[in-house]
Amino acid sequence: MAIPGIILGVVVLLVLAPVAAAVVYRLVVVRRNSTSVLVRRDGEDSWRHGAVRYSDTDLAFYRLVSVRFGADVRLDRRSLELGPRRQPTGHELDIAESGELIVSFAGRDRRRGIREGELCVGPAELTALLAWVEACSTDQIRSADQFRSADQFRSADRRRR
Repeated sequence: MAIPGIILGVVVLLVLAPVAAAVVYRLVVVRRNSTSVLVRRDGEDSWRHGAVRYSDTDLAFYRLVSVRFGADVRLDRRSLELGPRRQPTGHELDIAESGELIVSFAGRDRRRGIREGELCVGPAELTALLAWVEACSTDQIRSADQFRSADQFRSADRRRR
């Protein structure tokens, strides 16, 4: 009878260890290198706590508690559009901190689907987001193939020297 209990314990440990690792990763690593936000998708009433990270090509959203190591949603920088800003109203006042604003957004994800919703962010975070979006130039964003071609060119150039 002890052997099945040990096997069950090992199986539970093998299942729970990656889940716990993913949650700790989100709470420690992602939060440290990102901006905290509240997000509400179009058509939903509830807000989700999370974090966003900016890169050269996209905005990655991570739900605060999730079992995924990667981003839950990535929006292409070139397609991201920010709508009008507004003050929180009604039940939004219960979750928004003093001075935070709500801004609507729309953008394409990696599957080319359109994602729409609202972000609740502080004034400094909104300024950073606006600057990041406005600084985007289609000439600055190159595809992965172009990066590979440039890397191959540099490698070939080094070999010639």
